[in-house]
Amino acid sequence: MSEYSVHKMNKEQRHSYVIRRAEELAQTGEHRDWLMIEHVLRAKENFPEAREWLDNRFLRDRLDDMCKRARENRTPNNPA
Repeated sequence: MSEYSVHKMNKEQRHSYVIRRAEELAQTGEHRDWLMIEHVLRAKENFPEAREWLDNRFLRDRLDDMCKRARENRTPNNPA
């Protein structure tokens, strides 16, 4: 998604996008946990509100589980 289109989103659209993006990042197997995902969203993808929007124990636990499963599924022949 281009930076232009992200800035054109309203708050609700940005919130939905951040949650979807967090799930996408978790499924890559490249991140250890929700905290690493939050960092990517805040620092690299310019979503400072990710801290607030990921402040939910259920969501954090789900992202951690997704990260763990994605990392377990990665093998040398299947890097994700």
